[in-house]
Amino acid sequence: MTEHEQNAMFARVASAVFYGLSSFMITVVNKTVLTTFGFPSFQVLGIGQMFATVVVLLAARKLRYVDYPSLETTTFVKIWPLPVIYIVPRWVSGRFASSASSAHEAFLEDYAKHHVSLSPLQRVLLTVGSAAISLANPFRGDMIACLGETTGANALVHCRRQMESTSEGRRVLAEKPRVNASTVDLSRLKDLPPATVGRTYRDFLDNNNVSPDDRAAVQYVDDVELAYVMQRYREVHDIFHAVLLMPTTMLGEVSVKWVEALQTRLPMCVTGAIFGASRLRSRQRQLYLDHHLPWSINTGLNAKFLLGVYYEERWEQPLEDFHKEMNITRLV
Repeated sequence: MTEHEQNAMFARVASAVFYGLSSFMITVVNKTVLTTFGFPSFQVLGIGQMFATVVVLLAARKLRYVDYPSLETTTFVKIWPLPVIYIVPRWVSGRFASSASSAHEAFLEDYAKHHVSLSPLQRVLLTVGSAAISLANPFRGDMIACLGETTGANALVHCRRQMESTSEGRRVLAEKPRVNASTVDLSRLKDLPPATVGRTYRDFLDNNNVSPDDRAAVQYVDDVELAYVMQRYREVHDIFHAVLLMPTTMLGEVSVKWVEALQTRLPMCVTGAIFGASRLRSRQRQLYLDHHLPWSINTGLNAKFLLGVYYEERWEQPLEDFHKEMNITRLV
């Protein structure tokens, strides 16, 4: 190989390496800007990147580092149909990705609107107060939610790690879907065949007179990613009830709480499972000890991590298939 060929080979390899490193850094910067710093939107970021590219190329040409033909009226004819090949696939993929991106951005906006920062002393006082009220009146959902936020940091880290261990859970964390009346087509769920995940959930809402809009926004979790994990837990709690075929009675609630406690390790779930059982009536307590408690423990330990399931993509899945996939044995 001649010296000229060696120089040409080095230039090609160096260019390829530089291009690869640049692409990687662009990906890292994009993710950081869009998530950590909550940049307005990926469209604005993309336009900014294209503008920066034009400026850099013009400056490099002015300094004689690079050279390229000037823009002419015949340029578009020469490069046709490259613009179509470049733009159309991205437009189509953007259409499919828009809902996921908007859900992500909507949660970030909602989190910023409701988040409340606490000093260490305020957090302690709020924890003690909410715990006392929750024990005295377990129907105070606002206090139970508050207790979950102020005591659940380590458990939320565990939940996020479990969600990150599967591709489905990672997509939930990345897209941040919400479960409420504005994001879930409840009328469509009612039209699904019986014994599907979506129809079972809709029937649960109707039979127990509950709404997906009843869940409060997370306020006291400082990490936005962990705040979403807590928000997701709240919003799929009723889906847990539905797919586990547990009603909203005290017996059903305690049974679900044991499953959640073993899977999520959230202190409020643990205390709810333990102290909730003490409020069962004698007949319920016997059913609980003989059937529900063993079933709950078995489900909590052996079922797949239910918080990492993308339920919105499984509405049409037969419930029996869902149970088999999640390793859930029906109690009723």
